Amino acid sequence: MIEVRIDTVDLSGDGVAHAGRRTYAVPFTIPGERVRVQPAPRPRADGVVPARLIEILDASPHRVTPGCRHFGPAQSATVEPCGGCAWQHIVHSEQLRLKTALVTRLVRDAVPNAPAALPMLATTPLDAPWGFRHKVHFVFGNAGGTASRRPRLVMGHYARGSRRVVPVSECPVHAADGNAHAFALRDACVKAGVTAAAQAGQRGGVLKSVAVRVARRTRERMMTVVVADDADRALRTATRKALDTGGGDTSLHVNLHPRANAFIFGDVTRRISGPERLRDEVAGASFLISSTAFFQTNVDAGERLVDLVRRAIPAGVPVLDLYAGAGLFALPLALAGHDVVAIEENSAAVSDGEASRALNRVSPARCRWVAATVEHGLGRVDAYDTVVLDPPREGCSPAVRERLFAQRKPALAVYVSCNPETLARDLAVAAGHGYAIESLQPVDMFPHTPHVETVAVLRRA
Repeated sequence: MIEVRIDTVDLSGDGVAHAGRRTYAVPFTIPGERVRVQPAPRPRADGVVPARLIEILDASPHRVTPGCRHFGPAQSATVEPCGGCAWQHIVHSEQLRLKTALVTRLVRDAVPNAPAALPMLATTPLDAPWGFRHKVHFVFGNAGGTASRRPRLVMGHYARGSRRVVPVSECPVHAADGNAHAFALRDACVKAGVTAAAQAGQRGGVLKSVAVRVARRTRERMMTVVVADDADRALRTATRKALDTGGGDTSLHVNLHPRANAFIFGDVTRRISGPERLRDEVAGASFLISSTAFFQTNVDAGERLVDLVRRAIPAGVPVLDLYAGAGLFALPLALAGHDVVAIEENSAAVSDGEASRALNRVSPARCRWVAATVEHGLGRVDAYDTVVLDPPREGCSPAVRERLFAQRKPALAVYVSCNPETLARDLAVAAGHGYAIESLQPVDMFPHTPHVETVAVLRRA
């Protein structure tokens, strides 16, 4: 064991310490703390040595008691902590400061003359950062199974860095109504004798996960049960019983996902009862959301992002929306008077976007989807002087960066990022093609995690 002082945090939320020639990553610590740790025998591929927290010698004034019983370092060799949150031990106001500093540091490392990030925008009350995940998601596992004994169904989250299911009895970052539906399903399945899909060394059943979307502005709820096989009669009985408990505004869908991969959903979904899509409202626009389509998990944070994008764009100008999804930005911009072309490769998201467009009575001439990858879609549309882009975590591909910033050169680009590391890389490319970073506004999408959404406004110099 060694003693180290925590200097900063990394993108995973771990505290980072330096001792001698070594760099250590220590979960559940805070910059400024002096701690005793147990280093791992070998460093990671990046040369950093993972270390387990043994004792806090000098605690940070920002350390608080976690709000969930499943958070924190492992208390024993047999009980793992939940891997859903990384920062429940840090007071929320300090979480915001750390995230803001992280964005500034990463962007300035890539673009030295970049402005500092503006103070983080909170999306929950500072003293109550809970219940913000409007899409609830749990995974299922089996416990206690043997060759002669049927395993017992458990529901929870994966342990950090693994596919081992940590059973939970609460999840305070989820919307309470969504938790109630999920736990009702778990209890009904346990009573019916339903078990989880097979895991290594265990007998298996059919259940894989459950997702419950809780509309923020309407009373609608949508539960999607993910299964390896939908022929289990006991599961049908249990899901209907859970649905009866949930009330009349809840729709039920079953998603068939027989493959063992990292994707949450499979290709086939059956609607059992209720509407095909859930209706919610964001920034004055109504959205119709399919059971397996991506939509913002924290709707309040999504509304903040839309507001920032709208404020950055002059009134009435045509807008090209890249990685448009179901139209989170495209529809509010169209309703505000902009002509929008939205490029999106996911067919389910395009279908949702077009259905939402009709619901909002927006004409296709005012808001048009192009179903294509951004790489191919850019070749099918005219040049635009104002562009919104909201790429996935890996950021823009080299082809998109080249086509957009080196060839098309829009006067204004509003970049919405969910990963400050790839944001910094892409901003460096834009700066090399003559763009100035006008502002960096981080938004706190997921409290208690190092996740940061950032709206960067770029103007061609």
